[in-house]
Amino acid sequence: MWSRFRQSAHAICFYEPFHEALARCTAKKIRRDTHSSWNSRHPPLDQPYRQEYLPFIRLRGMPGYRDEFAVARYFPSADGIEPELKYLRRLLAQASRAGKSAVLGFSRSLARSAAIKRALGGYHIVVQRNPLQQWLSCRSYRVNEASNYFELCHFLILALASPDSPAGRFAHHLGLPRLPHNGFRKQYKALQAEIYPWSDELSYRVFLAVHVLSHEMAQSAADLAIDMDRLNMDPAYRNKVRNTIFGRTGFTLSLDECHAGKHDVSQVPFDVVAVERDTLRVLRQCQSYGSNGAEPEDQGGFAGLVARQPTT
Repeated sequence: MWSRFRQSAHAICFYEPFHEALARCTAKKIRRDTHSSWNSRHPPLDQPYRQEYLPFIRLRGMPGYRDEFAVARYFPSADGIEPELKYLRRLLAQASRAGKSAVLGFSRSLARSAAIKRALGGYHIVVQRNPLQQWLSCRSYRVNEASNYFELCHFLILALASPDSPAGRFAHHLGLPRLPHNGFRKQYKALQAEIYPWSDELSYRVFLAVHVLSHEMAQSAADLAIDMDRLNMDPAYRNKVRNTIFGRTGFTLSLDECHAGKHDVSQVPFDVVAVERDTLRVLRQCQSYGSNGAEPEDQGGFAGLVARQPTT
C-alpha cells in the first residue's frame, strides 16, 4: 500500500518511520537498501526504501529518531508519545515545505495510532491480514533462511512492554525475561540468547498477542480498514477501496497488482484453534486485571508451551 501511494507526484512517502535502522543510517546505507538487496518478497521499487529520508541525513542517524521508538515504546506508557510526535512533525513539515502530502507507511504504529491521530490528524488506514498467514510468513524466514528477526521483534515488543500493561502481563504469563533499556541491538541479542530455540506454539502466541492488542487499539483511529487477503482476491473490493481512498484523500491508487502470498497451514505443528482460543482467553484476563483483581494464571515459563500436533 505504501508503494502505491509513493507512485503519486503529490506525496512524499516515508517508509517505516519507527524502524530501528533509522537510528544509525547513513546516506550510503539508505542507497543500498532496496527491495532486491534481500529476500523482501516486495514488489519492485524505483528507489531505495528510505530515499525520502536522505535530505535529513548528515553523518549518521535520522535527527529526532530514538532507538526505543522501534519496539520498546510500541505500546505507549502513561507518559504518552510526545517524543514520537515531535519526530513525526519533522517529516510532515518536510512534505509541507515541498507542497506535498506526507504518507507515513508504518509497520509499528498500530498501538500508537490513536495518539498520533489525536495529535496530528490525518487519514488513517489500517491494513489487516490473516494473522496465521502473517505469522507463517515471519516463521518462514527462520525455517528457510535461518533469520529470526521478524519473529524476535514480536517477542521484544512484549518483553519490553510496561509490566502493568496487558502486553506486559501477557509477557509475564509466558515467562518472557525482562530486558534492560540498553538499546535495540543489545536487547535483540540478549533476548535471542535467552529464549532460542523457541517452539512454534510459543512464537504464535507471542505474535497473536501483539496482533490482537495492537489492532484493538488501532480501531478507534482507523478511517479505513483494508483486508489484504480480500484485496488480493476480489476485484470489486479493490475498486471499492480505491474509490474510498480517492474520495477521502484525492489519491488514485493502482491496486490491481496486489498479491498476498499463501503459506501451507498443514505445516503448523500445533492445534491452531486451541492455541488461539487459549491465547485470547488469557489476553482478556490480562486486560481486565486491575479492575477485578484476578491475576492471569502462571504459564510456567517456556517449558509449558510444548508444540502439539494438530488434531484435525
